[in-house]
Amino acid sequence: MNGTIIYAGNYELPDKNAAAHRVINNGKLFGCIGYNTVYLGVCRSDDYFNGTVRRDYDVGFDVYEQAYPNTVSRWAKSIFDVKNITDLVRSYPDTVAVILYNTQLATLIAVKKSLNGAGIRVLYDCTEWSGLTDGNIIKRASKSFDSRLIEKHLPSACDGIIAVSKTMVERYGRKTETLLLPPLVDTDAAIWHQTPVANDRFTFLYAGAPSDKDRLDILISAFAGLPADSAELRIVGVERSDYPAEDIPKGISFAGRLPHYDTVKEILGCGAFVFLREKTRRNNAGFPTKFAEAYTCGVPVITTDVSDISDYPDDNIVVLPDVSEESVRDAMRGVLSCSAENRCLRYSFDYKRKAEECRRFFDRIQLSV
Repeated sequence: MNGTIIYAGNYELPDKNAAAHRVINNGKLFGCIGYNTVYLGVCRSDDYFNGTVRRDYDVGFDVYEQAYPNTVSRWAKSIFDVKNITDLVRSYPDTVAVILYNTQLATLIAVKKSLNGAGIRVLYDCTEWSGLTDGNIIKRASKSFDSRLIEKHLPSACDGIIAVSKTMVERYGRKTETLLLPPLVDTDAAIWHQTPVANDRFTFLYAGAPSDKDRLDILISAFAGLPADSAELRIVGVERSDYPAEDIPKGISFAGRLPHYDTVKEILGCGAFVFLREKTRRNNAGFPTKFAEAYTCGVPVITTDVSDISDYPDDNIVVLPDVSEESVRDAMRGVLSCSAENRCLRYSFDYKRKAEECRRFFDRIQLSV
């Protein structure tokens, strides 16, 4: 092995959110070019604990967790106290890099300072420019301020950046080494080869978390204008109670949050996957994980020209000119006749395709034991 990479951040393994999927698949990428990855995620258990706990998750890597800070004082302390990270570095003497996933800039600076002179590269995995978060007003204000700092000053605080979109690469690449990594998948995993959900009717599928990014309201209104009984709209990841509208058109069902395996099963079996995001600076900086997953499944996708989606052309990908009921409805009418026969996996997002690019990035930042 070429050494160990410590990957730390507020993600929840084994697969509780898109962040977990990203870091695991990135770890597989690092593994295929000879690096061992060790994870330090968070645990949102009701019982707060100090230090780290090793977990026996079946993900193929060593995994540790620290308690998610559930009070203002603990949250503030977690920003500057990086002892759990430096302790892991000491536990793995062959550590060559620490990657911080979307942490506060102050945490990045603290880690860099703590490892100064150790010959260990400190990298940052950046997937968002967003000041949005949950919690009290102090936490929300701090996150908003930190997001602006990350956007402006990140290159000077680390040795290299893993960026999720071209927008970020263009912003950061002039000042430091960057590696473009969209959301990756492992097409060898069983999750992509399961039997699809069987549907009696053509099914439009949306899958995601309640968010102000996705225009679920426009999707529902567009679906309501289709001929009666021509299709159904299934909404995964959202409870009926999460959606404020009182009148839901016939043919729409809410599945709520499902395990990742079951969500992919739904995608594999749908007639077309639909998600709508407006072309804003914030949305262009990120990259929608569910697009990568739906694209990989080989199903038709109706979406908007946001982030780097136009880099993945395909006859079954409908990229809308705007987010309007009329354009969405026209696109939905257009795919109603799409057949589910002869679908096959697409491999553009498979992590193995990024191996050589990642190797060159590590060479440029002189990653070595």
